[in-house]
Amino acid sequence: MNVIKFHSTLKPDGKQYERIVFWNRFIRTKTETVLMILPIMLGIFFFLKGYRSTFMMVVYCIFFVYPLIAYRQFKSAVAYHLKNRDKSESAPCTFTLMDSGILCEFDDSDDKRIFKWEDFTTVYNRLGYYMFFQNNEMLVMLNQHDVPEELKQSVFNYIDSHIDHNQCIIK
Repeated sequence: MNVIKFHSTLKPDGKQYERIVFWNRFIRTKTETVLMILPIMLGIFFFLKGYRSTFMMVVYCIFFVYPLIAYRQFKSAVAYHLKNRDKSESAPCTFTLMDSGILCEFDDSDDKRIFKWEDFTTVYNRLGYYMFFQNNEMLVMLNQHDVPEELKQSVFNYIDSHIDHNQCIIK
């Protein structure tokens, strides 16, 4: 059986985690980005069309402040999650890529998790990680910086050869 092993953590910490969550929330899924930009665009449109009553000025202020509030809420939610998340998400572990899937063995405990290749619907190669999704849920992340240099191309080839290209795409 052909396997590839390397040490990493299940998910990143700090700023790296924030960048990935930001990408996932605002770039990968565009709905929230549109909902943040739409009020500003509507405010500008109606202001330029001449709707300038006192009531509308209050509405425009709300339209312009809403994205700032939404972004602040996002930052607060990420900080809360980092503070209160499961310890296993940042615990050192050994990843084993094998024919049946990706095995994650935590170094400090007997806990093991297996992610089967057929469970993945999308694999993103972004921000220095391979992010494996099942529909909209991120199942596992592989930090490319933790993969030894001589294995980097082998890891990509292994992933590419083991996912079902009929149900899973690499982006």
